[in-house]
Amino acid sequence: MARRKTFFHNGAFHDLRQVLRFYAERDTRPGKWYPKGKDGKVAKFDDLPTRYQANVNMEAPFGGKAGGKAMFSERDIDDMLAFLKTLNDGYKPAGRGKS
Repeated sequence: MARRKTFFHNGAFHDLRQVLRFYAERDTRPGKWYPKGKDGKVAKFDDLPTRYQANVNMEAPFGGKAGGKAMFSERDIDDMLAFLKTLNDGYKPAGRGKS
């Protein structure tokens, strides 16, 4: 997983550290990650159909209020990234190239 070239259903991220920062800040700094709608407000979860937005996990460590403290520190992100990189065991399914 750590060696993938793109992440998320829409391929918006190309770096695993960026993915972890998104999860750390998506609720506390939504303006960094989401565009503004026509009404000028941040359009959180704009890439999901409205009917699915209620399914987004808001339990800790997610959630939080805009302007609050990020859920993970840079040190936490460093630690999670180091752990996630250990999960690559080199397995390659038959008929597929590098992941």
